[in-house]
Amino acid sequence: MHMRTLYRFILSIGFLALSPKAQSQSMLFDHWFWPDYQLSGNAANRVGNRTLPPESRLQRYDRETAPLIFQGQFPTQRIRNLLAPGKLPITAFTIEAWIEDHVNRPIGSLLMAKSIDQSETPAWALGYYNRKAYFYLKTDEMEEPNGQQVDTVDVELANFRGYKRYFAHIVASYDGDSLKIYINGTQKYAKGQKGFIAYADQTECEAAGYLGNEPYMDLGNHLLHARLWDEALGKKEIEHRFGELQRMVERGELFPNQFHFNGGPYLHHATQDAMSLTWETSLPSTAIVRFGTNLEEARTLEIDQDTTLHTLVLSGLTPETRYYYEVIASAAEVIPKDSAPTKISSGILSFATARRDSSAYSLAVFGDTEARPHINFRMSELIWDERPDFLINLGDLTDGGRKPHKFEWNYEYFLGMTPLASRLPIFPVPGNGEGDLYWYKRYHVLPNGEAYYTFTYGNAQFFMLNSNEREELEPGGKQYEWLEEALKASTATWKFACHHHPVYTSDENDYGDTWEQEPSDLGDLQVRELAQLYETYQVDMVMYGHLHTYERTWPLMEGKVSPSNGVVYLVAGGAGGNLEGFAPTRSWFSTKLYRGHHYVKMDIHGEKLYFKMYDLNGALKDYMELEK
Repeated sequence: MHMRTLYRFILSIGFLALSPKAQSQSMLFDHWFWPDYQLSGNAANRVGNRTLPPESRLQRYDRETAPLIFQGQFPTQRIRNLLAPGKLPITAFTIEAWIEDHVNRPIGSLLMAKSIDQSETPAWALGYYNRKAYFYLKTDEMEEPNGQQVDTVDVELANFRGYKRYFAHIVASYDGDSLKIYINGTQKYAKGQKGFIAYADQTECEAAGYLGNEPYMDLGNHLLHARLWDEALGKKEIEHRFGELQRMVERGELFPNQFHFNGGPYLHHATQDAMSLTWETSLPSTAIVRFGTNLEEARTLEIDQDTTLHTLVLSGLTPETRYYYEVIASAAEVIPKDSAPTKISSGILSFATARRDSSAYSLAVFGDTEARPHINFRMSELIWDERPDFLINLGDLTDGGRKPHKFEWNYEYFLGMTPLASRLPIFPVPGNGEGDLYWYKRYHVLPNGEAYYTFTYGNAQFFMLNSNEREELEPGGKQYEWLEEALKASTATWKFACHHHPVYTSDENDYGDTWEQEPSDLGDLQVRELAQLYETYQVDMVMYGHLHTYERTWPLMEGKVSPSNGVVYLVAGGAGGNLEGFAPTRSWFSTKLYRGHHYVKMDIHGEKLYFKMYDLNGALKDYMELEK
């Protein structure tokens, strides 16, 4: 018998002995990697049912093994021993990864069966890095590669404009005679390859994230799902798998065959005697909401409407009071899985009604949460530690969460923000990312059904505008006239205006490419029409996002610096969007610039205002005091 044939025979006998299932066609693992975001301490709260990300097997008594360097990067996160070595497939197998890439920096992930010895090449590896898919398979009939040089298949993803622009279903299928690679249901590569898979003596199955360019990013923000089969799936089966994942994205569903919250609970539009509450479930459901200062004596509201999206106003509340609440949802459908529960609970959460007019209060401000739930969650952790009374989001809650892109709300916005937004109410304005207002209006209680509104909190009044409608902001326009009347009628000590687009900005290229020697308009000229109203009616501060930077101006009046009676303009777009830069020279109005993710906190009492801006390390980067 030829030595290579003998080797294959012995290898097959060994694996068959270790793995009784090896002769049958089966799924070897099926993992969802969504990060399990929870606030710390007593606020740690897992909302409803969820599938937890996998953990390394035997991690209590284990030792670190050599990592695999991929595209010149060391892994930032590893989940080892996803599968016992004796259960690894011998010949025919399929490995699939469901990837989302909605950031602008190179990131990657890798699923692999590798030796614990760094000198060995992997038996197989399926990966993604910087808009390319990669696969490598080593069989016993291949010539041994030299050192770490491996013959890796790389498939360009056409600038990664995949499903919904950001998703790639990457599948490698091997039947013992040929290898095929599929991207989003379409075969992209095929070649002949024979032999048993050449596992090393000590092989471990691992998922690793190569996310060093994205601070705070979790593997599950990128590698959403992975499956390993001990059979070679065919084209129709792979198309079917891709179709299942597509349908989940369309519904904003995180987990298949599991009744769960895929949005909220989410607090908004808080007043002294009411709180608005929104939540969404993966299946149509009814609900019971319990709330009160003590849940043992709680009020109970029954929601009989059988739908996925629910909004409820908790009314009859006492000002400046702590409340506890719980949402218990019941699915109306039978889930096709005997063990899947049809009732879920949000757990016990809390909120406080708005402060009285004479009380001290605190708020946090941020903008452009967009596409990085990991940044938004990190920001949420820091904000929660300071316990402000409410939050303001300056628009672009999503990067493009219009009607066809519902997933941007569920997969990106709610995923990172729910731990905080289930405890602190948010007052938003719309950005161009949700310009059609389709999901924006469904997820928020908006006075009179408009995307512009005003509210009071303590001794301040906030004027919230929809700057997507530029013509309405010009003199004679609908919002311009509304704003002037609202400002005239205001008796508040402090006045703040919020919208998405900038009055003034030192941005490098949104209003003229300053690095290409073009003149800049230094902001949106149509929105700047509002400056006359802000100055006439003594607005204290105007806050906006759109630019993913931080900039605070001097107090301005009539196009000049006026420290005694001017209006401060603030860009605070430093949440989860792609960071931007500034023009090569300082603008005449600018007093503080910062390029980095950040949030703002303001503390107000009477005629004193303390203003602070923090980065995501919790470092104070800007400070200001205002006094009437």
